[in-house]
Amino acid sequence: MSQIRLYIDEDSGNLSLVESLRNSAVEVMTTSDANKLSSSDEEQLIWATEQGRVIYSSNMGDFCRLHRTFAVRIQVVGIDKCDTGK
Repeated sequence: MSQIRLYIDEDSGNLSLVESLRNSAVEVMTTSDANKLSSSDEEQLIWATEQGRVIYSSNMGDFCRLHRTFAVRIQVVGIDKCDTGK
């Protein structure tokens, strides 16, 4: 069985979340790990897709729009959301 490979964007990069996932043997990469801080949402999604990673973000509006756009052009691995209650 393949393991989910997460890419956590800088809007959702809570250190305790990342540490908990890593301690649970989840393969996690953050924007900082990937040297992608301040990259656009589109660049983040393209990079995550190229790396075979599911992007985890609290930026639901932009990523839902990007998913609709990119799903037509490329195969997006996945987008997960973080509901921060905002």
